[in-house]
Amino acid sequence: MLLDLIDLSKLRRAIAYGLLLVVLFSLQNLVAVRFTLWGVRAMLVPSAVVAVGLFEGGLWGGFVGLTAGIFSDIAYTDQVALFTVLLPAAGFFSGVLGKYMLHKGFVSYMTLTLAALAVVAFCQMFRFLFFLDGDVKLFRTALLGAGANWPVWRTGLIQTAYSLVWAMPIYIPCKLIASRPMGR
Repeated sequence: MLLDLIDLSKLRRAIAYGLLLVVLFSLQNLVAVRFTLWGVRAMLVPSAVVAVGLFEGGLWGGFVGLTAGIFSDIAYTDQVALFTVLLPAAGFFSGVLGKYMLHKGFVSYMTLTLAALAVVAFCQMFRFLFFLDGDVKLFRTALLGAGANWPVWRTGLIQTAYSLVWAMPIYIPCKLIASRPMGR
């Protein structure tokens, strides 16, 4: 009787996405940190959130984004609720755009992932660009770079591009989970 109230196909799909997030968190925090590009680490989780939103819709994308955002904020202790706000928005808007405007293919996935990663990178570097103790010289140095200082915006661009490369293989398991009939 209780099993008649539960949609087992949605439950199986949610478990599959949850396991995928656990694998991606492990890869991001244990494996990808060893492969840095100019000191920049790849972010894998926003790509999965975008894929879930694109293939499953805005509600699923928002929920998976909220779950991933909470765990990302726990993992990155220097950010306060940044990912808890950004990842549900990325998942939701990917779902809305996928439902009404975009084809649910690889090009749309990569475009939405690029946008999500760029927004995440900008929000991560926002405080370094605009809140440097009110000193105009430090702001100018952070924005334009001077001498040996590496400009913050270059780090954001490298993080976005490097994460985009890692996002390509994430498309495949997300597409398989979304397209596989999880029968009753």
